[in-house]
Amino acid sequence: MNNQLFEQAKNDDILSKELISFLLETMEYNRLSFINDAVEILKILKIRIERGDKITDAVSHQIYNLPDFKSFVREHFSSYVYNEVFSSKGEKSYFCLEPCEGGYELVLSDKDSKVYKWISSLNEKFSLVYMIATKVVYIKNVKAKTYAPFLSSNGKYCRYDESVGKILEI
Repeated sequence: MNNQLFEQAKNDDILSKELISFLLETMEYNRLSFINDAVEILKILKIRIERGDKITDAVSHQIYNLPDFKSFVREHFSSYVYNEVFSSKGEKSYFCLEPCEGGYELVLSDKDSKVYKWISSLNEKFSLVYMIATKVVYIKNVKAKTYAPFLSSNGKYCRYDESVGKILEI
């Protein structure tokens, strides 16, 4: 995050066009790191408004009170951002993994986006599944809804090769 924008949110009584553009652009990326930057800035602004600071939007020239600021956040940001800023526990948000340089990144996704894919049921309590993004195999406790990595007899993690239908050591 640009520290200058963070400092601006903490100290300035005017929300610059640059800060507003940054906040709105975070929603285009859907990357958790960008979204969390927006959440942090919006939380700071909310706290300042709650304590009585008069913060003016440089674009609309509106001076925000708490209901107006809530409307601004609800209108321009995802429900995840709104819930994080205003601590509403009403709606779940879903993320998926996408490959990026150096690993994987959590990306905001819709509810129907799956993280794991079923391989086989071991018994009534356990199933083998693999994480779609990484192909790493996990044992799913169906009743407790928990996951543990599947390790080979050599103590190594395993991946699922769907083309041959085999679990292979990594």
